Amino acid sequence: MRSTLGFLLVLGSVAAACGGAADTPLLGDGGGGGGDGSTVDSVAPDGGANCDVSRCANVPAGFHAVSLVDATASCPNGFDTSDLVTAPIANDGACTCACNVTTQPDCTNGSVTRYLQTNTSTTCSQQATTFQANGGACTQIQNGALYLSYSHYAVNAPPPSGGACQYDATVDPQKVSSTKARVCAPPASCQGAVCDGASVCVAQTGDVACPGDFPKKTLVGTSATADCSACGGSCSVTGDCTGTFSVYTDPSCTQNGVDFTADGTCSPNPAPTTTAYTYYQYAGSVKTATCGGTAPTSTATATLDGTTTVCCKN
Repeated sequence: MRSTLGFLLVLGSVAAACGGAADTPLLGDGGGGGGDGSTVDSVAPDGGANCDVSRCANVPAGFHAVSLVDATASCPNGFDTSDLVTAPIANDGACTCACNVTTQPDCTNGSVTRYLQTNTSTTCSQQATTFQANGGACTQIQNGALYLSYSHYAVNAPPPSGGACQYDATVDPQKVSSTKARVCAPPASCQGAVCDGASVCVAQTGDVACPGDFPKKTLVGTSATADCSACGGSCSVTGDCTGTFSVYTDPSCTQNGVDFTADGTCSPNPAPTTTAYTYYQYAGSVKTATCGGTAPTSTATATLDGTTTVCCKN
């Protein structure tokens, strides 16, 4: 929802005599002072009838008396100053859809292919026994034992399986614009100080309906942003696996272990012995995981953070 800012001239007679106020939270307790360090007494020296807001307006329950001024105007001494924004606009490209991996693919199962070389060549062109990765479990080698008697070995990780992804909408704050606004709030102990201005407004936190005596509504906030519609669409996960293939001499996979990095590299035999290895284990992990597809679009609706409703008489 876009609101129209009606900049108001505020507290002309007071502002002419007093300096600007320091920036403080909206609807404060009157702690904001002017540049000359004046107190609430400088707003209403008599502290009496001039502080009664009923002399200029009937402030509804839940609202506070304020003035909405030009963003470059100074608030009177003793008033709280809140620099805010209004009228947010979501420009083209404010919301975009990006594919994100929500479930990593599995790299702990599948075929672990092996290759070997019988001489000093490092091509590892001869296929060796293939083993099945099974979630990292210590597994007995079937049909005998494995003897590492060749000069070079290469091990390939199994391909990834499964995984999931989805498109998520993201706001680009650089593509959301707004208009500056300034709200001046009189001290809580002297709400009637606002009556000396050209117009009187009331404010309440949130996006609320304006009371009948203050029909002109302006939404202000601490910053402008955008709500993005759901992206929808579908995408798929692709990736690469890595891991370590290890052989052992015992059923708990703790003794005489020899490790091979599953990266397809033809490397020298790390254990050129006559040891009979009877168990193996494969520890796999995801090396990369990405997702792709045709990105859908997301519709941006401009909105405000930290919304406050300001209602003015005119």
